[in-house]
Amino acid sequence: MKLTVYFDGSFWCGLVEAEDAGTIRVFKHVFGSEPKDEEVWEFVANHLLERLDLVPAVPFSTRRATHRINPKRLQRLVNREKAKPVTSTKSQVALQESREILKSANKQKTKHQKQAEKQRRFLQQQAKKLQKKKGH
Repeated sequence: MKLTVYFDGSFWCGLVEAEDAGTIRVFKHVFGSEPKDEEVWEFVANHLLERLDLVPAVPFSTRRATHRINPKRLQRLVNREKAKPVTSTKSQVALQESREILKSANKQKTKHQKQAEKQRRFLQQQAKKLQKKKGH
């Protein structure tokens, strides 16, 4: 398990990564202003595990490319990596996939609600039509 505290331009955030048997759980916690050591320890002691249980586990592979890379290209890649923020690509991928999972769940829920509303309106119109036909 790894906790990385970093400044994202507006707020101080903590990125928690937990790897376990080919899966990774990642979530981002916003501290707000620069956290003191006590705040970080309090978060780790009291909130970390319960927040980690709410995050879906995302499978990942650690397989790397085996081909040889040109030394100049390798140096350019190293310099690019140095310039990037602290967040790891595995955690970014896991966060994106967990967002996609939640997005698809919300989309499906909304779709069911719309269908139920459409069915309710249809039945209401049928009842209204029947009532008009009866003439009462």
